[in-house]
Amino acid sequence: MKNTNEHTHFASRLKLFDLLFLLLLVVSVVIGIVAEMQDLIYTMPLVVLSIIGKYIYETKQKFKVLFLIALLCILVSDVLVFTSFKDYLLWISLLNTFFLICSALVLKPYVKYGKTRASMTISVFISIAFVVYILYTVFNLIITEVYGIEVYFAVLCELSMLLFLFPIGKIYLSDYYDTGTILLASGIFSLFQVALSIINEFLYFDSTFTVLIIICHSLSLYLLTKFLTNTKALKDEALRENYL
Repeated sequence: MKNTNEHTHFASRLKLFDLLFLLLLVVSVVIGIVAEMQDLIYTMPLVVLSIIGKYIYETKQKFKVLFLIALLCILVSDVLVFTSFKDYLLWISLLNTFFLICSALVLKPYVKYGKTRASMTISVFISIAFVVYILYTVFNLIITEVYGIEVYFAVLCELSMLLFLFPIGKIYLSDYYDTGTILLASGIFSLFQVALSIINEFLYFDSTFTVLIIICHSLSLYLLTKFLTNTKALKDEALRENYL
C-alpha cells in the first residue's frame, strides 16, 4: 500500500511539472502574439526552469551534471536573447554552442554502431540534404548580416548544431530505442528554432516567427529531456544478447 501511494505521489508530481511546462508555454505563446518580444524574458526562462525541475525530480540523484549545466546555459541564453539578441550575440552563440556540445556528449553513450533502420533509403538522403540546405542558408545569412568577431562564434554555433544532430540521426537510424522518434523530433525542432531565430532577427521580423521559435525551442528542450529521463543507454552486452 505504501509503495502504491509513493508511486501515485511520484506520478502526480511529474504530471504537475508537465502541466506547469504546458501552462508556461501557452502563456509565452500568447505574449509572443500580443506583446513585445522583450516581454518574453518574464516567461521563457520559467519554461526552461520547469524542464530543469522535471529533469531533476524524475532522475533524482542519477541526473547527468553535464546536461544540467547545459540547460542552465540555455536559461542564461534565453535571458540574453530577450534582452537584446544582437547586443549579446557573442555570448548567446557561446552558450548555445556549449549546450549543443554538452548534449552531444550526453547522447554519445546511446550511439551504437551496427544495424540501421534504413540508412540508405531515399528519405534519409532527402532529410540529410534538407538539413544541409537549412544550415547552408543560415550560414550565408550569418556571414552577410553579422560583422566582427561575432560571426566566428555564430558559425561555431552552427557547426555545433551538426555535432548535435549526428548522434540524434545515428540513434534514430539504429532503431535500438523505442524513444528514438522523440529524440529525432527534438533535433528537428532545434534545427528550425536556430534557422527561424536568425531569419527573425536579421532578415524579416514577424510575430508569427517569434511564436514558432518559442514553440520549437521549448519542445526541443522538453523532448530531449524526456528522451534522457525515459531511456537508458544499452550496454554492448545487452546488444549482443538481444539483437545478434
